[in-house]
Amino acid sequence: PGPGTWERDRSHFAPTVSRLMIELMEDAAPRGIREGFDLVGAPLDTMDVRFVNGQFYRRLVPIIGGGAAPRRPPPNAVVRAVFAVHPRLRRRVRVAVAAMENSSWNDEADRWDREWKPELIETNRRLGAVNVVSLDDAALADHLDSCILHCRQSAVLHFRLHVSDLGPIGRLLDTTGEWGIDPVDVMATLAGASPSTSAPKDALRPIARLLAERGVSPTSLDEVRAAGADVADLLDGYLLDFGSRLTTGYDLTDRTLIEIPELTLASLTDPDLLTDGSSADRARQRGDEALDIVRQQVPPAEASRFDDLVADARRLYGLRDENGPLTVEWPGGVLRTSLLEAGRRLAAQGRLLDASHVVNLSGEELLASLRKQVGPKAEAVATRDEIRLRRGEQTSPPFLGPEPVEPDLDALPEAMREMMRISVSVIELLEATEPGEAPSVDRLTGTGVGVGAYVGTARVVTDAADAFDRVEPGDVIVAALTVPTFNSVLALAGAVVTEQGGLLCHTAVIARELGIPGIVGVAGALGIPDGSEVEVDPVAGTVTVTVR
Repeated sequence: PGPGTWERDRSHFAPTVSRLMIELMEDAAPRGIREGFDLVGAPLDTMDVRFVNGQFYRRLVPIIGGGAAPRRPPPNAVVRAVFAVHPRLRRRVRVAVAAMENSSWNDEADRWDREWKPELIETNRRLGAVNVVSLDDAALADHLDSCILHCRQSAVLHFRLHVSDLGPIGRLLDTTGEWGIDPVDVMATLAGASPSTSAPKDALRPIARLLAERGVSPTSLDEVRAAGADVADLLDGYLLDFGSRLTTGYDLTDRTLIEIPELTLASLTDPDLLTDGSSADRARQRGDEALDIVRQQVPPAEASRFDDLVADARRLYGLRDENGPLTVEWPGGVLRTSLLEAGRRLAAQGRLLDASHVVNLSGEELLASLRKQVGPKAEAVATRDEIRLRRGEQTSPPFLGPEPVEPDLDALPEAMREMMRISVSVIELLEATEPGEAPSVDRLTGTGVGVGAYVGTARVVTDAADAFDRVEPGDVIVAALTVPTFNSVLALAGAVVTEQGGLLCHTAVIARELGIPGIVGVAGALGIPDGSEVEVDPVAGTVTVTVR
């Protein structure tokens, strides 16, 4: 796709990704990351992304020479001289100093609470409330245009915020590491700081209680509504806020929650919904208990500093997992609803051979087709669909271009060096990793999250869509990794095991919030026999196959 080293990212999109999503990501990611880097004074221009035969690749772009062919890094003396004289780099150094001194990420969190989050919710609700079936073709095109613009703008914000949200968590782990405190114990103190993770489950709690009080065991959502006007109002409110969100993945080909009514129905049978308190309340209690334990290991002279670090980390920890559902999943689900309606109409008009082929149109082609302007022939779009689906069977290398080289941070100015050191170390410690090889599938090890062991049926799934189709309440979900689109089905699980991931990956976050045992970074996890009985012990960090 261009000069530099490109790293594959398999955590967000399948190779069968839609054309419109490719357009949105390739535009929004570099713009949002650039805004974030500008804000914190990072010694980089942006992160560029490209889809190559459907595979998502990314590369970090330096401020100087980002468009040139890769070469060996310059000597440290040259790097120092360039930072001293280059105008843009000199400005970045000043910004980096201010960002580290003033904790600029708190300004981002303030703006999220005050401005961005309310605006996102209002726009998502407003666009999602439009009855697209009632619109004529021209009006549907205008509505789609608004949805695409909203998705583009919210995706830019999504990537911008992800620059800041690691800062305070990295500082907390870096500092407590100097005090010799186990990072597993430190991360446990953040439980309860991501209430959006358990929000869908807690929103169902009053519905489940009313159904139980009235002795109703519904077999459909219509029967839920028939239990009373108050129940119907609660269900409609739940679907208004959660139903339009992409749920089985991040792409426009993935289903929204409202397209999977059986999942909402199954979620209402969770006995935990009938217990006192909310999932969020119980998570906060676990976090406070962990905080009391860790605080005893902090040097007495550093107690106040430790409390400040935890407060900052908790705030951005919650924003980190709240970001995706509001900036990507909800806007994307609203866009999908309109896209499906456009597909039905274009197929009826002979402009597509099949309604599902609409995901192969670019934004410009989609709007032109609805407005009766020149667009691609139906046969050409069908060929695109064949090519797109074949990509799902292809493999791809983890890197394109030269092999990555570990950067030398010593030549950077002090504030930038601290920022990059924290960022690199926290990503290595906490984020998704490529799995190694396991010596035996009968007893596997990884990093545990939680305090109690669990025994259940292993359900090995390929993605969120597969999980929605096959997981039963109480099953142990086993996957390569999970992302926020798994949230609803993970609320049904008894435990979760992933082959990739670290202490800050999505799986670890939701395991803490829901209070279910989780083990991440388990090499060989996908070799666990589907349907076997397994014991998940987060304290020991082991997954044991007990019955095949």
